[in-house]
Amino acid sequence: MEERRALPPGAPFLVPAMDKIRIASSDLLSTFYEQAKALGQVLVEEGIAKDAEILPTTGSVMNAEMVARGEADLGFMASNWVPRAVQGASPFSAPVAVAIAAPLNAGPLFFVVKADSPLTSVSQLRGRKVAVGHRDSGMAQHALNMVRVFGWGEDGMDFAFISTFDGGNALADGEVDAQFQAPIPSTHFTALCERTPIKVLAYDNGEIEAACHQIPFYSPAVVPGAFVPGQQGDVAAIGVLNVIVAAADGDAEFIAGAVAAYIRRAGDIEKMNPLFRGLAGLLARARTQGEDALAPGVAPLHPAAAAAFREAGLLT
Repeated sequence: MEERRALPPGAPFLVPAMDKIRIASSDLLSTFYEQAKALGQVLVEEGIAKDAEILPTTGSVMNAEMVARGEADLGFMASNWVPRAVQGASPFSAPVAVAIAAPLNAGPLFFVVKADSPLTSVSQLRGRKVAVGHRDSGMAQHALNMVRVFGWGEDGMDFAFISTFDGGNALADGEVDAQFQAPIPSTHFTALCERTPIKVLAYDNGEIEAACHQIPFYSPAVVPGAFVPGQQGDVAAIGVLNVIVAAADGDAEFIAGAVAAYIRRAGDIEKMNPLFRGLAGLLARARTQGEDALAPGVAPLHPAAAAAFREAGLLT
């Protein structure tokens, strides 16, 4: 096994380029997969690796386990999964040694139905069949959080645990009442809108505030009207922070170098994919909010990543 190296205080974040960086993402049509391609390209351009391999997975849980086992160098997760991973809480069967390297993006979580559906609000989904992604995906955990926050109980919705792409098809075919959506734009959301007209369900008064108050990983967000055909204006939603994770005992020089490159190229990454819009501002929140802006709640921030943020002047 390769010896793990500690990062000497004040050392420059310059390391020999690895042959290939492996990034665990999600399914081929997911937002995570597209974002991983952009990150991989930047890390290759910055000399962190000679090549990048984007690994399709079922999402956050699988990504954490692959990173901890050394089968991936970085992985993408919904931030709410990270504490459960390190604590070994369900659905993890044992503690998984990962830590946050950097925020990935913050975007809206929202429910859609067919445009001709009589449903108009999220509260009307109680007892309805809703496609929420793979069982071990971040989206499934978010959906479970929602029914808990709303006081519906864990069986408050009839969850359909299928991929995001299959969930869109199920909605179009009338096999589910609604689909739970990740931040947009995305390939699968575009495909859904091309197949059938849809509409975004409104959260009822107090639902967004309740979720943000009870769960530190959430914040107010909007579903941009420009990304939803036929939608008039933005729609208020619950926002989630997605993050990049590394192995807790991962090579400190590599992690610091990768994070430093990510910070340095944040403006370019924003232009590569609209999912990264606002990335530079998201990272800059660390100046005023400290580590909580990078690793909310009890999620751990990797020490080497913290060193890179301090070197960039974003952490004190």
